[in-house]
Amino acid sequence: MEITQSLMQAESCSLFLYDEKSGELVFHACSGDKEDQLREICRLPKGSGIAGWAAENLQTVRLTDVYADPRFNSEFDRETGFVTRNMICTPLIAHGKLIGISQVINHEDGDFTAADERLMESLVQMVAIAIDNARIHERLMQQQLLQHDLELAKSIQESFLPNEMPQIDGYQVAYHMNSAFEVGGDFYDTVQLQDGRTAYLIGDISGKGVSAAMIMSTVLSDLRMELTHGGTAASILNRFNISLCKKAKNGMFVSLILMILDAKSGELEIANAGHLPPVHILNQSIWQHDEASGPPAGIILDADYDFTRLVLEPGEMVLLYTDGITEARNSDHIMLGAGRLLAWLGECPETPEACMDFLTERIQAFIGQATQSDDITMLILGRS
Repeated sequence: MEITQSLMQAESCSLFLYDEKSGELVFHACSGDKEDQLREICRLPKGSGIAGWAAENLQTVRLTDVYADPRFNSEFDRETGFVTRNMICTPLIAHGKLIGISQVINHEDGDFTAADERLMESLVQMVAIAIDNARIHERLMQQQLLQHDLELAKSIQESFLPNEMPQIDGYQVAYHMNSAFEVGGDFYDTVQLQDGRTAYLIGDISGKGVSAAMIMSTVLSDLRMELTHGGTAASILNRFNISLCKKAKNGMFVSLILMILDAKSGELEIANAGHLPPVHILNQSIWQHDEASGPPAGIILDADYDFTRLVLEPGEMVLLYTDGITEARNSDHIMLGAGRLLAWLGECPETPEACMDFLTERIQAFIGQATQSDDITMLILGRS
C-alpha cells in the first residue's frame, strides 16, 4: 500500500478484497492515517459506491471531482472529516475473476491523469496475480501436498543467499531474514565490484513460497551479472530492469534497493525500484531517503531509474528492510506501520548487530502469537 501510494503520489491508498460467499468487498489494508476508521466500515456491498460500481462492472473509475458523481458515497467523509477530492478506483482481476478493489485518493499535485490510470491498472494487475497466487499456495500448503518441493526450494534459495558479509575496515553489517513460509520471496546480497566498491541490496519478489523462491535464483544471477559490468547504481538498475522485463511472466515483478558503498569516502549511491525507502540513522535524527524511487523492476521496459548520494559518517547507520515488517499485524489485526518502526530506530543501540537484535526483539514482541503473513528481512550497514 505504501509503495503504491508513493508511486501514484496520492494522499491515501486502500485495498478491499472480494468475499465470494457474501458478495461484499471487505477492507484489508490502507496507507495514510484513516485505517482505523476504514476498518469500522469493514464491508461494502457489491454495487455500492464507487468501489462497489467498479467491482460490479469490472472497470476502472477515474474521477477529478468525486462529489459531482452520483455514485460517490460521502458518508466516510462526513464521519471522519476527511475530504475526498479525486480518485482512481481499479478492480483487481486474476484469471477473469474479481479479487478485490484498490483505490488511490487525492493526488498530491492536482488531478489524476490518464497516464496515472494506466500506471494504476498495471500495478493493480500485478497485485491481483500475486494475491491469487498466494491464495492458491496457501490452499496447497494446508493440504500438505508441497513438502518435498518446499524442501528442495529451500535448499536452492539458501544456496543463493550469502553465508556471510565481506569484512570492510571501519564498517559493520548485520542482516536478518525470517520467511513466513519455509521459503519466501525476500532476498539480500552483497557483491564486491571491480572498482573496489561494495554493493548491498535487498528486495522482494512478487508472490510467496516456492514460486518466489525459484524465481529468486534467476533474479540474483541477473543482478550479479549486471554488477560485474559496473556503473552507477541507477545504470545497473536500468540494465537489470530491461533484462527482467524481457523474461517476466505471469505478473512477476521485483521491488529492490541497490546501495553501493565507497569505503574510502563513506559515500553511498542508492537506487530504488519500487521498494520501501532506506532509513538513515544519524546521531540525532532518523531520515527516510525516497528521493530516487522508480517503479518495481519487471513492469515498465523503458523505466529510467535515478540514484541519490549520501555520506555515511562515523557513528551512522543505514537500514534496508522489506514490507513484511511494516505490514506485520498482531493478534488484534493492528499493523506495525512505518511510524512505529521509525520510533524504535530512535531508541536503538549504536552498532548494526545490537540494533538488529533490538529490532527483531521488538518486532517479535509486537506480532506475538499472530501468524506471520510475509517475509521479514533487514540489512543494516554502519560506519564505526
